[in-house]
Amino acid sequence: TSRQFWFVYLNFFCLGFCTFAIIVHIVPHAIKLEISAATAANILATVGGLSVVGRVVLGRMADFLGNKKAFIIGYGLMSIAMFGLAPAKTVGLIYVLAGAFGLAYGTCVASQSPLVADLFGLSSHGVILGFLSFGFTTGGAVGPWMAGHIFDLTGNYQYAFLVCTAFSLAGLGLSMLLKPGKP
Repeated sequence: TSRQFWFVYLNFFCLGFCTFAIIVHIVPHAIKLEISAATAANILATVGGLSVVGRVVLGRMADFLGNKKAFIIGYGLMSIAMFGLAPAKTVGLIYVLAGAFGLAYGTCVASQSPLVADLFGLSSHGVILGFLSFGFTTGGAVGPWMAGHIFDLTGNYQYAFLVCTAFSLAGLGLSMLLKPGKP
C-alpha cells in the first residue's frame, strides 16, 4: 500500500539521518572530549568495521528471523547506542557504543533490499528500492547538517545525539508498523 511505502521511505530516512550524523560527527565529538585524533579515527574505524560484521552476521540472521525483525533489532541497538553516546565521556564507553552503532546500522543496511522485496515483491524491485533509497540519501544529507547545527548552537554533541536517538526510535516504531505484502 502507499501508506506502507511512505513508512519505509521515512524508515530509510531515519537510518540515513543517524548513520551519517555519526559517521561525520563521531571524530569531532571525540576530539572535543580531548581524545586524541588517532584514537578518534580508530573509533570511526570501529563503526565501519563492526558495520561489516553487522552486514554479514546479523544480515545472515535476517535470512532466518526476517528482515522486519532485523530492522527492529538494528534500530533497537542503534537507539541504545545513540542514547548512550550523548553523555559518554570515556574512550572505552565510546568505543563500545560506536561498535554497537556499527553493528546496528550494518544490520539495517544489509536488510534494506530484502525488506523492500518482502514488502512490495520483485516485479518492480529496482524502481521501488531506488526511490526508497532516496529517503536514505536525504536523511544522510539532513542528519550531519542538523547535528552540526545543534553543535554550533550548544557547543557540544549531547543534544545532537539525543535528536539522533529520537530518529532511531522513530525508525524502530516505523519498522514495527511494516506488514509483509503479497509478492
